[in-house]
Amino acid sequence: MQNRIENGKYIIFLDIDGTVFDGKKVPEKNILALRRARAEGHKVFLNTGRAHCIVTKEIRDAVEPDGIISAMGTAIFVGDELIYSAVMNEDDVEYLVKFGDERDMFVIIESIERLVSLKGPAFLGQDNLIDKAEELRCNYPDMNVSKISLMRHLTDEEVDILKKRFPVVYAHENYAEISTFGHNKATAIARVCDYYGVDVSHSIAMGDSGNDDEMVKFAGIGVAMGNATENIKAVADFVTLNCEDGGVAYALEKFVLGK
Repeated sequence: MQNRIENGKYIIFLDIDGTVFDGKKVPEKNILALRRARAEGHKVFLNTGRAHCIVTKEIRDAVEPDGIISAMGTAIFVGDELIYSAVMNEDDVEYLVKFGDERDMFVIIESIERLVSLKGPAFLGQDNLIDKAEELRCNYPDMNVSKISLMRHLTDEEVDILKKRFPVVYAHENYAEISTFGHNKATAIARVCDYYGVDVSHSIAMGDSGNDDEMVKFAGIGVAMGNATENIKAVADFVTLNCEDGGVAYALEKFVLGK
């Protein structure tokens, strides 16, 4: 795939859950608008906290992205080509898995190829299960970990403990995410814009929750979903409709399509 984009066109970066995908489907309005955007010469990238291996075929087939950014900017695919990847420090992986193990947490250890679940069920079809922290390297010695998710609400004290070692902890209501240091959805936008040789002003990013903050602020046009947190709405240039009402399509019609 050639790294070229026509003058005046946008690169569109979309969070998945709560943005382009409502938990059951990609709304038809979004599918049609994204199809039109690509036909008009714009590029479409999924920019998700999900690991690459759990960006499902259902979502890929509906969105038909030009590329996928996964695990908070740690893996960037253009088409089927991996153009960038980053992995967590081994000591950080060990610390986080042990942190969860000691607190009897369900922990998801993530890489491009697989998820491994500690003290939890199979997750989105990924049935790589371990019961103790030390089993990770015994069972998966070559796993390149890019992100770790702690699957329960973290107390303020637990977040403070983690922040002594990890500057950025995305603490959501029911889980927390920690990514490879120095990577987020905004750093990925910068890398993709550089790949295509376009200014960041020709990017539009849409999101709804905590790990979308940096990209919504960074992109040329930052869009918050109608169902977004108040923090995301506060940093966005525009607040669109709810995800299930085709908020992505509504924003594309306002800023991109036919322009």
